[in-house]
Amino acid sequence: MLLPIFVTLFGLIALFEGIFFLSHLHKPFMIFDPTTSKFIASQLKIWGVIMTVIGVVTIIAAWTNSIAFIVIMVIIGCILETQMAFSITSEFRSKYH
Repeated sequence: MLLPIFVTLFGLIALFEGIFFLSHLHKPFMIFDPTTSKFIASQLKIWGVIMTVIGVVTIIAAWTNSIAFIVIMVIIGCILETQMAFSITSEFRSKYH
C-alpha cells in the first residue's frame, strides 16, 4: 500500500525537477545563470527532458503492481538524479575550485 505512494512521490519530485529546469532556461535561479552560460542552458534542457520522462514513467510504474518495474525505475531514477546533480554543478565546481 505504501510502496506505490512513495514511488509516486519520487516520480512527482523528478517530474517537478524536469519541469522546473525546462521553465528556467531563460532566467537565473539560485547559483545558476543559464542566460550567461551556454553549458548550464544546455544541461538544463537535457536534464529537464530526462527528468520529466523519468518522472512520468516512474509514476506509471508505481501503479502497475510490478515490483521489478518499480525497483528498476527507482534505481534508474536515483542514478540519474545523482548524475544530474554532478553534471549541472560541474561548471560551478570547476570555476570556483
